[in-house]
Amino acid sequence: MHIMNKLRLILSVAFLIVSVFLFSQTINEAGEAFNNGGAHYKAKNFTSAIDEYKKCIEICNSLGGEADDLLSKAESSLILSYINSGKAQYKAKKFDNAISSFNSAYENATDDQKKSAAKQYLSRVYYSKGTAFYSGKKYAEAIAAYDKSLEYNGKYFKANYGKALVYRKQGNVEAFKASADKVIEMGPETDKTVAKTKSTASKFFIAEGGKAIQASKFQKAIEMLNIGFSYKNGNAQAYYFATIAYNGLAQWQKAIEAANSSISLEKKSTSNIYFELAKAYEGAGNKTQACSSYKKVIDGPNLEAAKHKVTVELKCN
Repeated sequence: MHIMNKLRLILSVAFLIVSVFLFSQTINEAGEAFNNGGAHYKAKNFTSAIDEYKKCIEICNSLGGEADDLLSKAESSLILSYINSGKAQYKAKKFDNAISSFNSAYENATDDQKKSAAKQYLSRVYYSKGTAFYSGKKYAEAIAAYDKSLEYNGKYFKANYGKALVYRKQGNVEAFKASADKVIEMGPETDKTVAKTKSTASKFFIAEGGKAIQASKFQKAIEMLNIGFSYKNGNAQAYYFATIAYNGLAQWQKAIEAANSSISLEKKSTSNIYFELAKAYEGAGNKTQACSSYKKVIDGPNLEAAKHKVTVELKCN
């Protein structure tokens, strides 16, 4: 019995020595993988860094609590590697690869700060992807990408600007306005994208007003022009359109006011504006001002009609 007990003790000690040796060997392997990952990370070889950190994490998980410190460091380094890999791919405009990397960062992150960072990057990549689709006239794909951008960051108002541009191309007035308004609502007043949105929206609705005038839909034209004015002060053309529309509705005084605004802003030829102003004065029963305005039509397609008004119809002095 005494001999058996001594044998058991020797075997137990031997097993302990072997276990310690194996643990030591394995923790060293984990440390080596971690260090290799750091070397690759420093060299910006993020794919290899990710592989090494994953190897380190796998070994640490097999060891239990004794490797927790190294495990925590490897997990944190893995997320940073995913993020930096995504940034490099994003810079190279490899959007799908960047999305994959940032998704991996988001899925593997264990703290809210890193998850939030991954979401911000995902929002930006999807915005850029949407812009690429927009440039390629793939409008349905662009909208889907911009929506994904907003899904990851609902405050990323540039994605709404992208959507507005798509809806402008598609002639979707209501959707365009909704997207443009969101940009203005969410973005700082001094932001360049907000300024571009206001300018784009103003031009869009002025153009819609012009289309309505061509279709003799004068009330709709006024509605479109007023929306345009709500984004930005009107230019000479916008007020000229308003003059035509108000004349079409026989709202003479408003036509006169719009025409005078147009004339004050126009830097080149004013003949067409004076022709519409003359029509407004004529409609309002003011022959003197009508004659004066018709006489100021000195060129353009309305010249002969203006002369006829002066010499035949109104018999101006």
